[in-house]
Amino acid sequence: MGSWWNIEIGGRAAPIWGKNYVGDDLMLLFNDDDFHVSAAKLEALEDDEPSSIDTDDPSASRRTDLMGYSSNAGALRQRLQLQGFSTQWVRRLTAAYFDDQEDEWRDEGGNLRGLFPNGDAIAAALATRSGMRAGAGIPPDRRTQPREAFLHEKWGELHEAFDDPRFALALSLSNARSATRVELDLTDLVLGGWMEASETPHREARLRMAAAVGADGPVIVITEGASDARRLQRSIEISSPHVAHVFTFLDFDLRPPGGTDRVVSLTKGMAAAGVMNRVIAVLDNDTAGRDAKAQLAGLQLPLQVVVICLPEVSYAKNYPTLGPTGDGVENVNGRAVSMEFMFGEKVLRDNTGSLAPVRWHAFNERIGEYQGHLAPGHKTDVNNKIDAALSSTAERALPSQIAEGCARLAAALIGAATPAPRIPASEESVLSATWRRNPFAEMQLGD
Repeated sequence: MGSWWNIEIGGRAAPIWGKNYVGDDLMLLFNDDDFHVSAAKLEALEDDEPSSIDTDDPSASRRTDLMGYSSNAGALRQRLQLQGFSTQWVRRLTAAYFDDQEDEWRDEGGNLRGLFPNGDAIAAALATRSGMRAGAGIPPDRRTQPREAFLHEKWGELHEAFDDPRFALALSLSNARSATRVELDLTDLVLGGWMEASETPHREARLRMAAAVGADGPVIVITEGASDARRLQRSIEISSPHVAHVFTFLDFDLRPPGGTDRVVSLTKGMAAAGVMNRVIAVLDNDTAGRDAKAQLAGLQLPLQVVVICLPEVSYAKNYPTLGPTGDGVENVNGRAVSMEFMFGEKVLRDNTGSLAPVRWHAFNERIGEYQGHLAPGHKTDVNNKIDAALSSTAERALPSQIAEGCARLAAALIGAATPAPRIPASEESVLSATWRRNPFAEMQLGD
């Protein structure tokens, strides 16, 4: 017999289901905050007292909501993106697959060919509510429901071709509103004896796959110092908390020296050691940072190692400077923009309302520019303001410019961590080896 599970999106069954167990690849999408267990239903199950559950109340049925996961479409879409299943990629890949099967589906489509002139039309239809309903239920009658039967068959073909359930989930979520609830109920697996109610499936999945996660594992972030790491971590916790667990930051409590030299050294070391995790080296957007990035760019680093500088900011384009040629107003992006510049211009102003000037020093021969920085007193003042605003114990609401800075840094990390498109199919997929090796996906679909 066996026991079944399925995913519901907005209270409606989606074409993502399985029997007896949930694969680790799907479990990696969820975390502790998504997991729930009904203590009352668990107690009734353990005591074998079905009468203690009100069977007239559907929400209290022991057949549902004993154990499972609940998240929202927006959070899951971003997690899927970080695992290589972006909405754009799966939609384009779906369209490309059906275009590749054009003769077959056109012949079987009959009078439906006008509704589905190409693979893109099929992909769009599959992602609609009616398309998902057709794929999630029993096969519709082709005589009375030809369109639904056609889409049901197309979902079946996708499940065989791209047999990673995250592919079907990403396609199903492509039209959902960000706040739409996504539910995975595991009650039947517990009642069927395939899973213990004391389990935490997402944690077990991470343990089992620790040796093979590769691109699906934590992203290691290397920074120039402890304060940079702390602010990047707080930024993504504040701006994108649903993906914060994906990133891990170098532990400066172990006292590794900071600065661009150590970023270069650590990045080279991880690449040389064959670390399979994605690694993001984050450098200041100044002269020294650009120089370090250029050094690393010349090393032909593995694809999973990405080197970035902090983002440019508009208020640094006309910024007061002090230097060898006197006072001035210059664009200091790429020459002096450190972490202190990431959180808005307000924190850069002193008690008189004036911007703390950048001071030029140490001409860099390779870049052909002076290195710029804030004076020590100004730097300390700016850092204190940032740390006070980012503190988890801060009583006031986060200032808008600080929040914008958090979003800016989170976007930079997420963008750098998003892996290159891949063909989401295991060795058991019905896709031929020729199709998988064909550069078709890269050449035709783009990045």
